[in-house]
Amino acid sequence: MAKKFKLIKKGDPEGPQPGKEMRRTMGQTMPETLKPHLGEMIVYGLLILLLMTGTYWRNRVWNSELMLSADCVKKSPNKARPHYNLGTVFLDQGSYQEAINQYNEALRINPNYAGPHNNLGNVFLNQGNYEEAISQYNEALRINPNSAGPHNNLGNVFLNQGKYQKATNQYNEALRIDPNFTEAHNNLGNVFSKQGKYQEAINQYNDALRIDSNIAEVHYNLGKVYLLIGDRGLALKEYDILRTTNPGLASALYQKMR
Repeated sequence: MAKKFKLIKKGDPEGPQPGKEMRRTMGQTMPETLKPHLGEMIVYGLLILLLMTGTYWRNRVWNSELMLSADCVKKSPNKARPHYNLGTVFLDQGSYQEAINQYNEALRINPNYAGPHNNLGNVFLNQGNYEEAISQYNEALRINPNSAGPHNNLGNVFLNQGKYQKATNQYNEALRIDPNFTEAHNNLGNVFSKQGKYQEAINQYNDALRIDSNIAEVHYNLGKVYLLIGDRGLALKEYDILRTTNPGLASALYQKMR
């Protein structure tokens, strides 16, 4: 996932993982706990309702943030930070051109503001404009060379391009600056997984979970790697964790276990 400098304030539940994951068909019988039954059908029906409700409330939160940030820009049009914050709301909403406009205005007011460069990189990364994304992340690092976020985000660009060694170098540099950077551990695990280095991937995911055991995306990625190495028992443990912490990812992992 791309690291944003947040509202003075997260990438796809599977992180920056372009293309389809490598899969291995498992021939084992499905555990009893995974066999569909009436109770589970009811649970999944409720999950769909909860997801729809979550979308409604998320839109309400976005609209509230948009109104608040726009009001701050109106009251302080010559300050960079309100434009930056409004750009971040637009970025969260996927309104990329509006985000670009606000970040550029923030940089017009304060050319040495690293945050807008980093988040412009995120916009271009999401649009698949990798060269421009790299340029913006490098500019953020020129201004603030000790920032871990742009290194993590550069790693995401290289991962999307299939340049695994370059991605690894950037994630390692992010972790040198901030050893507790869970996103960089997770993303480094994704690089290793794509290269078939499953034990190294497991080590990185576990490092992330030692820092924060509640990151659902990492449990999901760990479960996928366990399936790839044929360990359905450990994958089932990750599934059980996700059932209570993130039912959406639990459902996605369940589909891979079928």
